[in-house]
Amino acid sequence: MTTLRDYEVTIVMSAQWDDDSRKKFVTEFTETLTQGEGEAAKPVMQDWGKRLLAYPIRKQTDAIYIYFDAQLDPEGIRPIEQNLNYNENILRYLFVRKEEK
Repeated sequence: MTTLRDYEVTIVMSAQWDDDSRKKFVTEFTETLTQGEGEAAKPVMQDWGKRLLAYPIRKQTDAIYIYFDAQLDPEGIRPIEQNLNYNENILRYLFVRKEEK
């Protein structure tokens, strides 16, 4: 049996990406994070909006930040990271495991 753990996932995506494609990606990514675990494991998404980057990434000076609070299987993170690496509109991402209470 797999143990789900609490994670914070932050994605920095290109501000050049059109709104419809970005919304479609966020919807699909939310479904990927859910992984069929039911409504209790549904991730909470926050759109932090467009922000100025501290330094240029791929010649871009601003980006859109999306934050997720999700329960994930630690073994399932690697395939998600690989998919993010293949998407040229994703500038950076970060998975952080929350501390146990």
